[in-house]
Amino acid sequence: MNITVITDGCPFDREIERLCGLFYEEADIRVVDVTNADTAPASDLRIELRLKREDNRVLSYGELVAQDHRETASHAKDVAPDADAVTVRKRGKQTVLHVLHQLLEVVTNEHQPWGILTGVRPLKLVHRMVERGLTETEIRKRLSEEYLISPERVDLLLEIVGVQQQVVPDLYHLDRAVSIYVGIPFCPTHCAYCTFPAYSMTDKATYVDDFLHAMEREFVHLGHLLREYQIPVTSLYIGGGTPTSLRAHELQRLFEIIYREVPNPGSWREFTVEAGRPDTITPDRVRVMKQYGVGRISVNPQTFKASTLKEIGRGHTPDMVDHRFQYVRDAGFDNINMDMILGLPGETLDDVRYTMERIERLNPDSVTVHTMSFKRSAVVNQERERFRIPHTALVRQMMQEAAAWARGLGHHPYYVYRQKDILGNLENVGYAKPGKESVYNICIMEERQTIVGIGGGAVTKLIAADGVHMGRFANPREPKAFIDTIDQVMDKKDQRLRAVFDTIANRRNMSSAML
Repeated sequence: MNITVITDGCPFDREIERLCGLFYEEADIRVVDVTNADTAPASDLRIELRLKREDNRVLSYGELVAQDHRETASHAKDVAPDADAVTVRKRGKQTVLHVLHQLLEVVTNEHQPWGILTGVRPLKLVHRMVERGLTETEIRKRLSEEYLISPERVDLLLEIVGVQQQVVPDLYHLDRAVSIYVGIPFCPTHCAYCTFPAYSMTDKATYVDDFLHAMEREFVHLGHLLREYQIPVTSLYIGGGTPTSLRAHELQRLFEIIYREVPNPGSWREFTVEAGRPDTITPDRVRVMKQYGVGRISVNPQTFKASTLKEIGRGHTPDMVDHRFQYVRDAGFDNINMDMILGLPGETLDDVRYTMERIERLNPDSVTVHTMSFKRSAVVNQERERFRIPHTALVRQMMQEAAAWARGLGHHPYYVYRQKDILGNLENVGYAKPGKESVYNICIMEERQTIVGIGGGAVTKLIAADGVHMGRFANPREPKAFIDTIDQVMDKKDQRLRAVFDTIANRRNMSSAML
């Protein structure tokens, strides 16, 4: 199918093409400016979109012409006469996509579950509305009318906001504390869907001592800053790659560094290790994690279908997941998470049901249900012709059944996030038994505090004491580059962190002066 979209005053080609692609997955979509409309080729579906600015609003108008359809739609949003260019552009994009969604919904008789929302953190919208004092009725109205979010997803967002407020009652005030992410960029193999830092075990063997030494220097520097500014630590999360690529004595060395340099470990609300690859979980590693106070561990099967595991490059078998999970449970861990991915190549609904059945037997304390996305540098995206990707309707059914299944286990949703080019225009949802929710996951997804990244590929996300975003800083991904540039990394990060910590100190001083 060929779709041509003629635009007039709508500089949103990528967003327009993406929304059309959600309704027509395999269509050839061309977005053409009105000045070139005469040269646009014939198409099965032709849409015209116009955007104009009036004194106090932006107005979009659209017309769709197909063989048996002719539809029109319009939408307007208020804009202050003195609004800045960024605000005007944002409002304009919303109106254009609103009109386009209306037209495509009529002609296809389908509705996108997240409407025109393109952000990866939809809950941030709701939290901001709650902070402004909007009632639940007002929030529902805005989400459904302005963003065209489906009633089911609106229900999900409001439920999760309520859970998060119970799990982290001071969520809106966490900007005076930080959480720490530790990146271990090594993995036994590189999964086809993954874009996280994941260098080979050969690289690890070559660089691990120098890598841990460089990380130690980062921790020493961070510890000095946290003590100087009296900044508390909310949670600590070790991810990657695969942290349990480190051998037991290497993990012990890392933990000793952390406990020596990060202040007040007894006050951390959570300490998580993403032991995501079952093929790296061994009794000695588990003993070390237990000895050093790790409270939450992820053991991630992604699927229990053996042929899929092989196709996507996972290094474990389904039975290995059972055994390694049991290592962790027998060691006394009472907060174990498991991840599964919907939409993996070639998988059917029965395959997903089988994965859910196997996970249910293990009775994890939380389950994160991911929908596969086509990340730019992932193998599954770069070599799409190799993989048989499930169709949108099937993936949405998978999600519907997975959500009902997770609730049937006694879990409730506690965080949600989305990704660009995610299958079915869906989402990723974390489900947990009451009391087993991950504090770190809530903090990082809602961007309520600074996340300090330590290690290879770790990203520091900077949030001032007033909630203002002050940018991000990424450590080098490649282990040798991280090792070789650690001095420059620390110098640059020191400036960025001090700028944020100064805002925290100023806010604290102001609060003290008012007492």
